[in-house]
Amino acid sequence: MKTQAMALALLLSLMGCTESSEETKSEVSKEMEKAGEATSDAYEDTKESAADSWDETKDATSDAYEDGKEMASDAYDASAEKAGEFKDAAAKKAYEACVKMKEQMGGDVSECEN
Repeated sequence: MKTQAMALALLLSLMGCTESSEETKSEVSKEMEKAGEATSDAYEDTKESAADSWDETKDATSDAYEDGKEMASDAYDASAEKAGEFKDAAAKKAYEACVKMKEQMGGDVSECEN
């Protein structure tokens, strides 16, 4: 668009130097004005499109972030639950081993409950 506007300006200046009719100058001016309006419209459309794209990107990023947070929280909860299960299983095994040892050696089984 910039090139077209420059070409029209050059044409207008050349026509001014060659004593052309006022009607031709007026037509060229109108064409230059139309080109300027088209450029302005295209700029506004592009600006709006870029703003819309930015909003969509922000929304998608925010959604992904929230989904990621939720997934991380779920994974943490699941691992904490599994750790609790392992701890309980280890405590049970330790208790059973203590009871077995006390029974074989003749000790007090109630000491294993600590």
